[in-house]
Amino acid sequence: MMMKNVYLAFVVSLLSSASAFVAPLNQQSQVQNVALNMVDDRAPSKKQKVWKAMKRTTGALVTVALSTAGLPPIANAAAEVVETAENTKKILAVGAGVATAVAASKLLGTKKQNFLEASPYWDQSTIPLNTFKNKAPFTGKVVSTKRIVGPKATGETCHIIIDSKGDYKYWEGQSMGVIPPGNREKDGKPHAVRLYSIASTRYGDDMTGKTSSLCVRRATYWCPELKADDPAKKGICSNFLCDTKPGDDIVMTGPAGKVMLMPEEDPSTNYIMVATGTGIAPYRGFVRRLFTEKSPAAEAYKGQAWLFLGVANSDALLYDDEWQEVKERFPDNFILDYALSREQENKKGGKMYIQDKMEEYADEIFNKLDAGAHIYFCGLKGMMPGIQDMLKGVAESKDLDYDEWLKGLKSNKQWHVEVY
Repeated sequence: MMMKNVYLAFVVSLLSSASAFVAPLNQQSQVQNVALNMVDDRAPSKKQKVWKAMKRTTGALVTVALSTAGLPPIANAAAEVVETAENTKKILAVGAGVATAVAASKLLGTKKQNFLEASPYWDQSTIPLNTFKNKAPFTGKVVSTKRIVGPKATGETCHIIIDSKGDYKYWEGQSMGVIPPGNREKDGKPHAVRLYSIASTRYGDDMTGKTSSLCVRRATYWCPELKADDPAKKGICSNFLCDTKPGDDIVMTGPAGKVMLMPEEDPSTNYIMVATGTGIAPYRGFVRRLFTEKSPAAEAYKGQAWLFLGVANSDALLYDDEWQEVKERFPDNFILDYALSREQENKKGGKMYIQDKMEEYADEIFNKLDAGAHIYFCGLKGMMPGIQDMLKGVAESKDLDYDEWLKGLKSNKQWHVEVY
């Protein structure tokens, strides 16, 4: 869906539409760069053919504020929504541009995501780990920062794409360290590293292997006395990231962590992924690797991936368009369940939290775990007590010793937790 040729096809389709949104003149050179970067591994003659075709189609330079994250499939290009840096939505009626997009796609061909794999692809002995440290970090540049929640969401969450030119290598399930600029007020020392789960596969959102993505919620503190957010108590790093603009520097460490990796040796492995809020980040990488990309893992995968996401309301859902598309394409291999605490009720009439939604499928979850499924938890650490209490209650109803049951999952490396 999102390989380089499809991106270029999307750009071409926008350029060829008379109703496309035209950005300011100082952005016009960006289209040239975006288009040619997408074909940077093609022969020069092919680059020229593509660019000439684009010029013939448009007759003029037209630029569009593009984000490399979350683009819908080109087949639905008749009514695409593109968010600008100011988060202003404009409907782009592409119309006849789809035909040009298809032609460009055929011209560029199809490329598999197989150039960043271990040998064999499931071997974890060569995983990149702590390549960049605090004293010798890596500096990437922001490609785009996009708000990805609706107006009624409880807070602001952004999807941030960072260009590393392919030098910051990582695997799905790992975390990135970010060092915010400036110094601490209390002692004048540089800010400490903050860890964020990476929200893309090793190939990045554009599938070139040159970018990484983060899913970040802006941390604010509501002061009851001021009856407003207190800027003195806002999250330093989350606010820095959510305020970034294209071209801004991001100082990065890592990648870190091995606990959330997927065991890919057995392609029939079932995955149960449990998230609250931005804890969805690693699972976006999982799902894209298993279902969206043309990677060896995707080509081999025969199991079932089950995603549970808990948020406050529908406006707070993250990457729903991506989940729905995968669900439609792979109905037997991908299951999706939401817990919307302010919109749904549990069986007792209370708010629907993530543990309540899981409890509805307790028998299936236990059966899958007994059969070797791996279960993952990511999000605020406050999610775990309620989940574990629920699992313990279900275990006891099945005459199982919960502690021994959990010990067995951990010893078999089926239990993966990354909370903050």
